[in-house]
Amino acid sequence: MKKVIIYIDGSNFYFSMRNKFDSHVDIEKFCKKLAGNEELVSIKYYIAPVGETNPKMYKEQQKFLEKIRKIEKLRIIFGRLEKRKRDGETYFVEKATDVNLALDLVLDAQAGDYDEAFLVSNDGDFSGAVKASIERFDKEVTYVAIGNRRSISYHLKKVASKTLKIGEKFIEDIKM
Repeated sequence: MKKVIIYIDGSNFYFSMRNKFDSHVDIEKFCKKLAGNEELVSIKYYIAPVGETNPKMYKEQQKFLEKIRKIEKLRIIFGRLEKRKRDGETYFVEKATDVNLALDLVLDAQAGDYDEAFLVSNDGDFSGAVKASIERFDKEVTYVAIGNRRSISYHLKKVASKTLKIGEKFIEDIKM
């Protein structure tokens, strides 16, 4: 039985599911379905906390985090949000979540914490960490691709051990 860790880029996962399927899924069921009959060692969920300056989003995120904290073996790893302005408009940029995920993917590979990792993100910036985990530490990394042809990462498909495209059939029994 392989040891499995699932790495979820929270913001990317949320928007990919919403844009592709216009729905939310039960994260616990989603992860168990990914792991199949293998030993699910850990689920790592990377996200930046929404500040209280946006009360509605803050309340929604707190409710969501409270719910996923109950999932066995799930750990939330926080990045941070930075406030930016452009052309008089205020917007926020996630910081450190990608670095945290990439670092954990490689360090967990080095420590032998998993045999197979599932990376749930369409961010091609993870390709270096994926490649290092595979080549330097002889691990299997499955790229979990959610989206259409344009949103799926060419770079991740190229370096991952394999790509698992999530379709309607995969999520039909785990929708909320």
